[in-house]
Amino acid sequence: MTQGHRIYYVSIGRPSKGTILCLHGGPGSDHWTGINMADLAPLGYRVVWYDQLGCGESEKPSSYRNYTIEQSSDEVEAVRGSLRLGRVHLWGHSYGGCLALQTVLSHPGEFLSLIVSSGYASTAEWVAELRRLISLLPAEKRMAIEECEPKGMFDDPRYKEAVAEFMQRHYSDLRVTPYESAITTSNVKILKVMMGEPEAFTVTGNLASWDVKRELKQIRVPTLVTVGARDLVTPVCARTIHRGIRGSRLAIFRESGHDALSKERDLYIETVRDFLDGFSC
Repeated sequence: MTQGHRIYYVSIGRPSKGTILCLHGGPGSDHWTGINMADLAPLGYRVVWYDQLGCGESEKPSSYRNYTIEQSSDEVEAVRGSLRLGRVHLWGHSYGGCLALQTVLSHPGEFLSLIVSSGYASTAEWVAELRRLISLLPAEKRMAIEECEPKGMFDDPRYKEAVAEFMQRHYSDLRVTPYESAITTSNVKILKVMMGEPEAFTVTGNLASWDVKRELKQIRVPTLVTVGARDLVTPVCARTIHRGIRGSRLAIFRESGHDALSKERDLYIETVRDFLDGFSC
C-alpha cells in the first residue's frame, strides 16, 4: 500500500552498487516499457519498477480528474519510502523522464543520481519541436496532419498514414516490435486527462502548462540526459535539460528514435553503467 493505494512493483538484483528506481512513461503505460533496465541487475544494481497509480497492475482510482505530475511525484517518493529503498538512482523514460525531474525538484535530498531518458522539461517546448518535425515531413503527410488534426479527423486514412510515417521516423523504425513494447498496456483515461486527445500532436490536458526549465538549476545530483538522434522528444529538449543542470552529461544515440533502450540496447546499458559506476554509492 502506498498513499492508501495498492501499487504493483517488481524488484530484481542486489544493491551492491546501489538501487535504480525506474519510472515508466505514457502517461498511463506500465513498467514493461523500461524492463530492459534489468540488464543492470547482474552488474551490481538492484532494479525496481512499479506501475504508477491507475497503470498496469496497480489499483485503479475512481476518478482521474486530479491526476497531475506533481501528485505522481509524491507517489514516487511514497514508493521509495514504503519499500525502504533508501537513497536511489532515479531513472525515467519519456513522460517518466519528466516525472523524474519533477520528483527530484519536489523531493531533493532523496536521490543519488538522475537519468532522464528521452524526457523534456517544458511541454510547450516539446510541442513546438513536434510541430517542427511535422514541418519536415513530405508535403502530402504534413498537409494531412495540418488539415485533419484541427477537425478531429483522427480516423481519416490520410491522417493515420501520416502519423504512421511520423512514428516510424521518430518513435521506432524497428521492423519487429520488441517484446516489451508488445506486452505493455496503456490506460487511455490517464492519457486523456494528462495529455488530451491521444491521437493529436497538441497537449490540452493537465500537463499542458508544465514547465520546469527555470527550476533545473536547483537540481544538484549527478545527472545523465539521454536522447535518440531522431527522437520525437528531440535533442533540442535534451539539451535544454543538459544546459539547465550544472555538470550533467548528455548522450545522443545516433541510430535511435524514441527507442534507444531497445534499438541500441547494449550501448544504452553500457552508457548508463558507465555513468552510475563513475561515483560512489
